[in-house]
Amino acid sequence: MMKNLVKPTVFGTRSGYIIRFTCPNCLKENSIMYNMPKAYYKESRDGTCRQCKNHYTVLTPGKN
Repeated sequence: MMKNLVKPTVFGTRSGYIIRFTCPNCLKENSIMYNMPKAYYKESRDGTCRQCKNHYTVLTPGKN
């Protein structure tokens, strides 16, 4: 049976083809690198902190 877990959300910033976000638990800055523009311009994605291994939903709202 699958558990339906809700991941905490954090806000990220776009820089080149890299999404940067800071883990709220350990305050470590993390990054997600993309090679394809379609995946880079999504509004949200899953991210994991490299230090404490917590999973987050990273939000990067577009410029409206």
